[in-house]
Amino acid sequence: VKGPTLCRMVSISDAINKNGRTKVKVEWTLSARKLDDQTTEYTNHIQASATDEFIAFIQEHGITLEQAAAARQIASDAHNREETPNFAASIQRHALQQA
Repeated sequence: VKGPTLCRMVSISDAINKNGRTKVKVEWTLSARKLDDQTTEYTNHIQASATDEFIAFIQEHGITLEQAAAARQIASDAHNREETPNFAASIQRHALQQA
Protein backbone atom coordinates (compact mmCIF):
# COMPACT_ATOMS: atom_id res chain seq x y z
CA VAL A 1 0.00 0.00 0.00
CA LYS A 2 1.43 3.36 -0.89
CA GLY A 3 0.22 6.91 -0.98
CA PRO A 4 1.40 10.45 -0.30
CA THR A 5 1.29 10.01 3.49
CA LEU A 6 1.38 6.23 3.98
CA CYS A 7 3.49 3.27 2.88
CA ARG A 8 2.77 -0.20 4.21
CA MET A 9 4.62 -3.31 3.12
CA VAL A 10 5.00 -6.91 4.23
CA SER A 11 8.07 -9.00 3.51
CA ILE A 12 9.74 -12.23 4.48
CA SER A 13 13.17 -10.99 5.53
CA ASP A 14 16.48 -12.51 6.58
CA ALA A 15 17.28 -12.66 10.28
CA ILE A 16 21.03 -13.11 10.68
CA ASN A 17 22.77 -14.01 13.91
CA LYS A 18 25.81 -15.91 15.17
CA ASN A 19 24.01 -19.24 14.57
CA GLY A 20 23.23 -18.51 10.92
CA ARG A 21 20.26 -17.22 8.93
CA THR A 22 16.54 -17.73 9.10
CA LYS A 23 13.41 -15.87 7.98
CA VAL A 24 10.95 -13.59 9.77
CA LYS A 25 7.80 -11.89 8.54
CA VAL A 26 8.19 -8.12 8.77
CA GLU A 27 5.43 -5.52 8.41
CA TRP A 28 6.54 -1.90 7.91
CA THR A 29 4.24 1.08 8.19
CA LEU A 30 5.72 4.46 7.31
CA SER A 31 3.51 7.51 7.67
CA ALA A 32 3.68 11.28 7.55
CA ARG A 33 1.29 13.69 9.26
CA LYS A 34 1.33 17.43 8.66
CA LEU A 35 1.65 19.34 11.93
CA ASP A 36 1.86 22.82 10.42
CA ASP A 37 3.09 24.51 7.23
CA GLN A 38 6.73 23.81 8.11
CA THR A 39 6.59 20.58 10.10
CA THR A 40 5.63 16.99 9.37
CA GLU A 41 5.68 14.13 11.85
CA TYR A 42 7.21 10.99 10.38
CA THR A 43 6.49 7.57 11.94
CA ASN A 44 8.24 4.30 11.15
CA HIS A 45 6.56 1.27 12.75
CA ILE A 46 7.95 -2.24 12.35
CA GLN A 47 6.39 -5.48 13.51
CA ALA A 48 8.25 -8.77 13.15
CA SER A 49 6.56 -12.16 13.45
CA ALA A 50 8.05 -15.62 13.64
CA THR A 51 7.78 -17.84 10.58
CA ASP A 52 7.68 -21.63 10.82
CA GLU A 53 11.32 -21.59 9.65
CA PHE A 54 12.22 -19.19 12.46
CA ILE A 55 10.56 -21.36 15.13
CA ALA A 56 12.39 -24.45 13.84
CA PHE A 57 15.68 -22.50 13.78
CA ILE A 58 15.47 -21.30 17.38
CA GLN A 59 14.40 -24.74 18.60
CA GLU A 60 17.34 -26.33 16.78
CA HIS A 61 19.73 -23.89 18.50
CA GLY A 62 18.18 -24.13 21.98
CA ILE A 63 16.95 -20.53 21.96
CA THR A 64 13.68 -19.65 23.68
CA LEU A 65 11.11 -17.48 21.92
CA GLU A 66 11.61 -14.87 24.64
CA GLN A 67 15.38 -14.79 24.03
CA ALA A 68 14.85 -14.57 20.28
CA ALA A 69 12.29 -11.76 20.69
CA ALA A 70 14.66 -9.78 22.93
CA ALA A 71 17.54 -10.16 20.46
CA ARG A 72 15.27 -9.22 17.55
CA GLN A 73 14.13 -6.09 19.41
CA ILE A 74 17.72 -4.97 19.94
CA ALA A 75 18.53 -5.54 16.25
CA SER A 76 15.35 -3.77 15.10
CA ASP A 77 16.00 -0.78 17.35
CA ALA A 78 19.54 -0.42 15.98
CA HIS A 79 18.30 -0.73 12.39
CA ASN A 80 15.56 1.84 13.03
CA ARG A 81 18.01 4.34 14.54
CA GLU A 82 20.20 4.01 11.44
CA GLU A 83 17.56 3.94 8.71
CA THR A 84 14.74 6.20 9.96
CA PRO A 85 16.65 9.45 9.27
CA ASN A 86 17.39 8.17 5.75
CA PHE A 87 13.71 7.38 5.13
CA ALA A 88 12.72 10.83 6.41
CA ALA A 89 15.29 12.56 4.20
CA SER A 90 14.10 10.62 1.15
CA ILE A 91 10.48 11.56 1.85
CA GLN A 92 11.50 15.19 2.31
CA ARG A 93 13.39 15.26 -1.01
CA HIS A 94 10.40 13.76 -2.81
CA ALA A 95 7.96 16.20 -1.16
CA LEU A 96 10.12 19.21 -2.08
CA GLN A 97 10.30 18.03 -5.72
CA GLN A 98 6.50 17.86 -5.81
CA ALA A 99 6.09 21.40 -4.41
